[in-house]
Amino acid sequence: MNVKRVWRTVESQLTLNNGVLLVALLIGSSWVWSTVDAIQRNFTLQQQVDAANQQIAVQDLENKSQQLENQYYQSNEYLELSARARLNKAAPGEHLLILPPNTVQPMAQQQAQAQDIPITQRSDFAQWMYFLFGKKSS
Repeated sequence: MNVKRVWRTVESQLTLNNGVLLVALLIGSSWVWSTVDAIQRNFTLQQQVDAANQQIAVQDLENKSQQLENQYYQSNEYLELSARARLNKAAPGEHLLILPPNTVQPMAQQQAQAQDIPITQRSDFAQWMYFLFGKKSS
């Protein structure tokens, strides 16, 4: 008996107006779906175009940089500096100055000694002084 009642309710709703409305909703939803799909496809293609343009701009900058570097290598300044460095040549009036190798600075040694003392062996005052000023207190 319930099935008959349900069928009558469904049958009463199956009118021409409801059918036309259902077809219109299907057409509208398919149109919206295809529009969203086209927008998404255009967005992805635009991202690819932007990435390609960015790569082209980077390549142009690299080319210009390489051209400037090539011009520098062909200049007289580069030839002079290269001859000085490789052939130990000097311009007239220049003197060679030989410096001793770098050594450890005394201040760096003092800091290393201050850091060698374990923190637990320092007094509270000494720990605060080290924290605030980076020095070992007396």
